[in-house]
Amino acid sequence: MSYEPDPTVPLVPPVRSDDVGTVPPPSAPTVRAVSATVLNPPRVEHVVENGPVVVHRQVATSSGRRFAIDSVIVGLVGLALVIVGLIAVTRAGVDGSMEEPVVDVIGFTHTALLGFLEVGIGLCLLIAAAATSKSAAIFFGLVLGVAGIVGAVQSDSFQNSLALESGLAWIAVIAAVVVVLVSLLIPRLATQTTRIETI
Repeated sequence: MSYEPDPTVPLVPPVRSDDVGTVPPPSAPTVRAVSATVLNPPRVEHVVENGPVVVHRQVATSSGRRFAIDSVIVGLVGLALVIVGLIAVTRAGVDGSMEEPVVDVIGFTHTALLGFLEVGIGLCLLIAAAATSKSAAIFFGLVLGVAGIVGAVQSDSFQNSLALESGLAWIAVIAAVVVVLVSLLIPRLATQTTRIETI
């Protein structure tokens, strides 16, 4: 009776006695490290069995707010000038000459022309305050200050056309100094809020 090897079984070469202990162990499976990059905004997927895929996104919304205290003060100075000027124009009237009649407002003499000048510089300060522009406020504050100094020193020269008194001119100088100083020295406060929503 003859023995024939089974063709389905692989033949293993015989191991010699001198090879014992030198056979390398079977190689271990290779493990690869996979790095994942999280993109912004993050996405979280929930898979429901036999249902649709639900995707959630996180949305960040930022909002800022700025407080300009200097613009509030500049606006108040401009509003005061506009009110005084309008009262002077209303009392003096615009039917006749702009230099007559001479009326009394807050204890100082005014003509309609002086009232219009006060309204003009007051509106400029109000616009600068509404735009929160420091440079514009400083510019119109300097204009008011220079005009006030000239009016205080040369009040007699403007007596006929404006009926300007030196006391009112010095008040204008003080108002101009306030406008310039607050625009230069008072810092502006800013706050920022970030809200994160999941949609």
